[in-house]
Amino acid sequence: MNIRSRNRGFSMLELVVVIVIIGILLAVALNRLLPYIDEAERVGVLTLEGQIKSTLVTDAAKRIAGGRAASISELDGSNPMRLMLEAPTNYVGEKRADQRDAVPRRNWYFDLKTRRLVYRTGRRFGWSDDDFMADPEFEVRVAFNDRNGNSRFEPATDELYGVRLQTVSGAEWLAGNKAKRQ
Repeated sequence: MNIRSRNRGFSMLELVVVIVIIGILLAVALNRLLPYIDEAERVGVLTLEGQIKSTLVTDAAKRIAGGRAASISELDGSNPMRLMLEAPTNYVGEKRADQRDAVPRRNWYFDLKTRRLVYRTGRRFGWSDDDFMADPEFEVRVAFNDRNGNSRFEPATDELYGVRLQTVSGAEWLAGNKAKRQ
């Protein structure tokens, strides 16, 4: 009879203690790991930004090499995702301004009204649901020396500097995440 009483298993108190210990370990692990999700999101945005810049430069170079430098002005305000060989899986397409809230967080879209590429950021972990980071917005701009002052690129008179993907909003998001990393 003594042998059977030893093999009864865990008592309720022992089980509760084990569950509490596992909960504490899980909370500590999550507290350490969640900031990496924010960092991964930031790096993902910066990586795609670099890919788009390379695609724009390549397209501009093809136009110049093909004797179509005047067509570079078509890139101004265009959707750079159309130039990508393959759009990222989290690109949801071109949307009107009133469809912004329908775009899920952590996804890209092109705003047809503002002619900007927008990334809808996710919620920062450890903050309230209302505390979203500013959505970075980018626009394609032709950089040139406007010699005749008409604000349009004309290859015959203006000096072409290149095509750039310009950050026009959400800079505090990028700056804030860079400051956190340092």
